[in-house]
Amino acid sequence: MKVAIITVNFNGRRDTLELLESLKKLGTKNYEQHTPPLAVRTIIVDNASTDGSVNAINSQYPGVDILQTGSNKGYAGGFNAGIEYAKIWGADYFLLINNDTLIKDINLLDELIKVAEKDPKIGVVSPKIYFAPGFEFHKDRYSATEKGKVIWYGGGHFDWDNIQGVHHGIDEVDSGKYDATEGVDFVSGACMLIKREVFDKVGVFNEEYFLYFEDVEFQKRVKEAGFKQYYNGKVAIYHKVSRSAGIGSDLTDYFHTRNRLIFGMKYGKPRTKIALLREALKNFILGRPAQRRGILDFYLGERRGAKLNHPPGGIEYQVKLSICIVSYNTADLTRKLLESIFRNDANGTEVVVLDNGSKDNCKEVIKKFLPKITYIQNTDNTGFSGGYNKAIRFSRGEYILLLNADVEVLKDSLSEMVKWADHFQGNTVLGGKLVFPDGSDQDSVYHLPTLTGAFKEYFLGRKGAYFMYQPRGGAPVKVEGLVMACFLIPRAIINNVGMLDEGTFIFFEDIEYCRRLKKHGVPVYFVPSANFIHHHGGATKKIGQEKAYSLLQEGSKHYHGIFYYLLLSWVLKIGQKLGRVKTPVSRWVNE
Repeated sequence: MKVAIITVNFNGRRDTLELLESLKKLGTKNYEQHTPPLAVRTIIVDNASTDGSVNAINSQYPGVDILQTGSNKGYAGGFNAGIEYAKIWGADYFLLINNDTLIKDINLLDELIKVAEKDPKIGVVSPKIYFAPGFEFHKDRYSATEKGKVIWYGGGHFDWDNIQGVHHGIDEVDSGKYDATEGVDFVSGACMLIKREVFDKVGVFNEEYFLYFEDVEFQKRVKEAGFKQYYNGKVAIYHKVSRSAGIGSDLTDYFHTRNRLIFGMKYGKPRTKIALLREALKNFILGRPAQRRGILDFYLGERRGAKLNHPPGGIEYQVKLSICIVSYNTADLTRKLLESIFRNDANGTEVVVLDNGSKDNCKEVIKKFLPKITYIQNTDNTGFSGGYNKAIRFSRGEYILLLNADVEVLKDSLSEMVKWADHFQGNTVLGGKLVFPDGSDQDSVYHLPTLTGAFKEYFLGRKGAYFMYQPRGGAPVKVEGLVMACFLIPRAIINNVGMLDEGTFIFFEDIEYCRRLKKHGVPVYFVPSANFIHHHGGATKKIGQEKAYSLLQEGSKHYHGIFYYLLLSWVLKIGQKLGRVKTPVSRWVNE
């Protein structure tokens, strides 16, 4: 059984490190004694922290996976990134826990899972939560021996009249009154164990909420899907209440005000909606500045409040370079590629291999590399874009290098790609120089395909206007498009431009992405000093020439649209018969 422990960090280095230290209480011995044994993976999602969090976590807890979102995506976006990563890993359960909490009981996971396993319909389980000592709302009320036993959450329900979650037992010293295990209407988002089936059926958090009410909105969908929510009072954690957002901070004022309006006006009763509008009017006149901004942005549909807690500074990554490889019945080629990677300058590089539904026993063929790489597998072939998108989502690097399975890395080429990515400060997409196995140059650069380009190439003899070419010279040169056999994309650009288009199974995904890069103003550079052998068509052969041609047509139709595709096809046919240049033929066809 696989359990993912996920937390979100934004400039909370101290709290996150303390949480990680407390997680040691759960220990591998407890995991092994569980029936069945637990495989546990701890995932930190960093929302573009600038306080040294990533380096500190990586140094002190190297076994933890750190995902860098590249921007402050809030709790909703941060947890969604972690959930997606954990789903690819194959997690059965997801423990979502705030970074400003501490583990109290060593049997926390065991007890939460026991409750969840009692009934297939139990989808979410939450423990008892105490105020961390010194973080009580009313510190003077309690003696030194009572601190650490003051309840923050002892079960709960949702008050639909006032649109807020109600915590049972809050501010009470624990007397055993809240030790029961019972179904509840509302669980605390500070610590939730969630079954995989819940995410499969209802999806993840709504990122519109960013922070506050994202858990409430999610729980509403959970209950509507027929799942039960439970509270287990036998185990507990500590919570440094509002340490992350800050009690009375601008961040709390803004998002609590705005999101309560979003949720209440969508799901509340008519009488409640009227009360919310009256309260909003009052706060807009008399409330604090951040509350007024929250009310205004609710009506304007703006999300500017996400910038309220985002100081400038550099973003840290756990890994500099992630190489993503998709293999479909290309185990032998993938083995050669891995040999070339680790024969050269792969130190510190993350390598993710996705087996895309192969039938050639890929895992066995590359088994000697398994300790060094991350291996994930699809049961079915999801195509080029689908496979690479999954591999990208399971990577952690600042730069993502997509390498075809039929590529081999030559000496110093990886370091050259990283060097130039750093030179351009992560603001460009790069492609290396491709050569055939005999060392001859392979055309891999192109202009985006157009009717004008086809006419210029065929009838005016302008090389490279439509067909691929290779630039001359030794320095990086700006181009319009590059084949994806060797394609480096900074994660910051992926966050802005998006993932690969899965509208086609294979072909034209590189052209479509380069077109999108152009629309976003992202430059593309060819790097001739980074050399890669490309066994051209080595991967495509596995699907057969006839099938490949059919998929090429489908890809072209998807990219151009049917009308433009037909018109371009007509121009190309005329050019093939009457043009001044011959149509290039893929070398793999004749090999």
